[in-house]
Amino acid sequence: MKLKRTLVYGTLVTILLLSSSIFAIALDETIPSTGDVFLYTGSPLVLSNGQVEMLDSTNPDLGATVVNSRTLLPLRAVSELFGAEVTYDEPQKEAVIKYNGKKFLFPINEKKYIVEDILNSKDYEMDSKSVIIDGRTMVPLRTICENVLGKEVSYYDRIIAVADHEINLQADSALIADVKEKIGAAVKARNKKELELALSGDQIVRYFSDDVVMDQNQDVSNEKSIEMNAQSDSAGSYSTTNTQVEGIDEADVVKTDGKYIYIGGNNVVRIVGADHGMLSDETAIRLATNKNVNEIYVADNRLVILGTKWVDTDTRKDSTDTVLNEKTIGIVSPSYRQKHYTFVDVYDITNPLKPAYIKGHEMEGSYQSSRKNGEIVYLVTNLHSYGDIVLPMMRDTATGNKEFQLELDDVMIMPRHPSAGYLIISAINVNNEEKTEVEAITAYGMTMYMNDSAMYLAANDSNNTSTIIKFALKGTKVGYAGSGNVKGSVLNQFSMDEYEENLRVATTTWDKENALYVLDPSLNIVGSVTGLAKGESIYSVRFMGDKGYIVTFRTIDPLFIFDLSNPTKPVVTGELKIPGFSNYLHPVGENLILGIGKDTYDTYRKDNNGNEIVIGTRQGGIKYSLFDVSDMGKPKEISKYVIGDSGSYTDALNNHKAIMMDQKSEKVALDAYLTYENQEKADQQGAVIISYDDNQLSLKGILVSEPSGVYGNDIPDARRILYIGDELYYIQGARITSYDYDNLKKIDDLVLQ
Repeated sequence: MKLKRTLVYGTLVTILLLSSSIFAIALDETIPSTGDVFLYTGSPLVLSNGQVEMLDSTNPDLGATVVNSRTLLPLRAVSELFGAEVTYDEPQKEAVIKYNGKKFLFPINEKKYIVEDILNSKDYEMDSKSVIIDGRTMVPLRTICENVLGKEVSYYDRIIAVADHEINLQADSALIADVKEKIGAAVKARNKKELELALSGDQIVRYFSDDVVMDQNQDVSNEKSIEMNAQSDSAGSYSTTNTQVEGIDEADVVKTDGKYIYIGGNNVVRIVGADHGMLSDETAIRLATNKNVNEIYVADNRLVILGTKWVDTDTRKDSTDTVLNEKTIGIVSPSYRQKHYTFVDVYDITNPLKPAYIKGHEMEGSYQSSRKNGEIVYLVTNLHSYGDIVLPMMRDTATGNKEFQLELDDVMIMPRHPSAGYLIISAINVNNEEKTEVEAITAYGMTMYMNDSAMYLAANDSNNTSTIIKFALKGTKVGYAGSGNVKGSVLNQFSMDEYEENLRVATTTWDKENALYVLDPSLNIVGSVTGLAKGESIYSVRFMGDKGYIVTFRTIDPLFIFDLSNPTKPVVTGELKIPGFSNYLHPVGENLILGIGKDTYDTYRKDNNGNEIVIGTRQGGIKYSLFDVSDMGKPKEISKYVIGDSGSYTDALNNHKAIMMDQKSEKVALDAYLTYENQEKADQQGAVIISYDDNQLSLKGILVSEPSGVYGNDIPDARRILYIGDELYYIQGARITSYDYDNLKKIDDLVLQ
């Protein structure tokens, strides 16, 4: 039974009144002044003192929400924004606010709130119930802002202004535009009409890089962008996938846990034993014939398979008309169209020889990329709308095996940037049965970067600019966190990097001008270097703490060094011009960078006087460069090595995950096809192992690839090099060969059947 709320103390009234007055004055002195605060219905952001922040940092998907024509705000987030103390009384099912000497109680699912002070309590009626949404108490806008916090509220065109004074929003067009730009660029879709408009973009979709980048917050004293690419356990060291940032895994076609090699491709994952170089074909996970493996993860007794599934719509038994309403919008697809899904299958590999399926997730759309941060896999898919206004279909074993549509509440739209489809983020906990959290946005084909707390999406538009959208991440919770624009387009994932909450972005414009921009946490440009290497294009980028490195190319390779220690004043400190170019840059020491790319050389002809004149530039073999950047004003190429001639190629030029980096033994390995202009030397394919020991590049050896002659759906076509302890393993489709890592003598050979 509740205690009686009204307490009368008779002769103590005067004393208590005095005490309460003193207490109220003291509390008032501690209440912070936040200035004018702006919110936007459907957006999880708040604009305060010119800065964009998440309204609820622990629930980044939650913001001002309209329910039954009433705007509700998260009670805790808004109250704490103005310095109030908030708790939740679980037995009483009440949210409790302490503010300005009073206590405010909000019973859940009731259209009232209660005000208590020293003398009494009083009930007040509300025009809407307090409700729980996504684990947060939501209450009416004016009740919390005006009646509890004592603020003035103004509302116009989805913008909410909360201040100590009334703000005439309608009369201030510049303010309206600023708020919309900062926190209203992406909002929750409210109805079918808004979704239709958001999906009315040009049907000619612009495709960009399909990479997702994760980066952890970096420490100046220990630059985490230097990936050691090796792990140690009781069995010794073994290589890991070459990633951009330490601690954030990237999926690949080959993984190892130090005892087994996992190889994915076609519709199978093969598990191969690797015992000190002795190979054994242990087991395989064979998928349905309508599923193909794209990439895999292996960590913490979990094998995660990511791939593509296709279904002919005329044979689907569960295709039914869906009722049109505010939550689901369904149109049955034409019978002739094949539907594509991206799937995530999770297996327990505590015993790798008996992998056990534990959960799965399917999302309509094509696989773009993914990243794994701890126990969470972030999957990114693209879905083209094909002219139909259709919400993506999905399936999640945590909620059952039935296919269902994504709810409208999980869709963000960009009113000023219509799109022809969706970009969908699925956050999957691979260690438990928790359901997958999904967030979609009406965008398509974006280059993606992701760090420990945020995901950035960057895409070109028709105005020669890149729109960058930021999502906040909190475990499986994903929420829109702001957007901004920079001139030009990004090359790949390495063109973006966050450091000390500032995002650095390198771009190239259509007319071949390059730039580096620094954006603050609200994605406002705070610093830039523009007009860089006019007439050339960016070929590679690497950020390392407060330094940046950019390679551009037209006929010669300039390496630019940037000092980014002052984000508002980034500067070029040095430049090095050498023949060739680097497609990939990798830090291999505190002041050493390894570049991998192509050599170039001039081509000549003789003029009428018999003099040779340069008429062009031709690409040569695969080039390795070792740069000393200890002097930021004078970078040096201290060593180089070129292998092969014109026509030589390696997948590593466009895929950093194809590179094996072993910084402990100072070696780098990659699979390459080598051509030679000298007819005395035959073209060949093999694993090229280069050493950079003692700051000198040299060829350690070439492991010649041998065709297996075995192909089929049970045979992945991956080509990778990895090491486990003292042995090196060369995966070449169906053939896996092991070598002594020191002398490169063959140990064993296995052909998968």
